[in-house]
Amino acid sequence: MQNNNFVLLTALQLSGGKKPKRWQYNYGLNLLNRYINQRKLFGLDTTGMMDEYREAFREIKGK
Repeated sequence: MQNNNFVLLTALQLSGGKKPKRWQYNYGLNLLNRYINQRKLFGLDTTGMMDEYREAFREIKGK
């Protein structure tokens, strides 16, 4: 996962900068999913975010 991935950054914030736990990654993934859905609802572009979501999903769910 890239170091600027929204899910990773959210998990790092929740962990206080320490190594994030699985629930923190899952929380970040769910938060990004809700954000993407809201942007779709308003007809806004989600192309880059969908790529970030897929990347994070593969990495988190693969663990």
